[in-house]
Amino acid sequence: MQIKNNYDIYWEKREPVYENGSGVFNGELGTVKNISELNKQVKIEFDDGKLVWYAYSELEQIEPAYAITIHKAQRK
Repeated sequence: MQIKNNYDIYWEKREPVYENGSGVFNGELGTVKNISELNKQVKIEFDDGKLVWYAYSELEQIEPAYAITIHKAQRK
């Protein structure tokens, strides 16, 4: 789960049509899809289809969402 707004991070979607943009926001949920030790990056696919690569130094914006509070779940 993204825990901090990041207006600058680049994302792309591939389906149903290709689109790209920037911005991932507090409360968005996603799944880790790839970890690149070589490039020191983590790829996350968010529930709305956005694909985002995070540098290891940006991972403080992400936390596990296996036990979110009701308050966080209602933010969507």
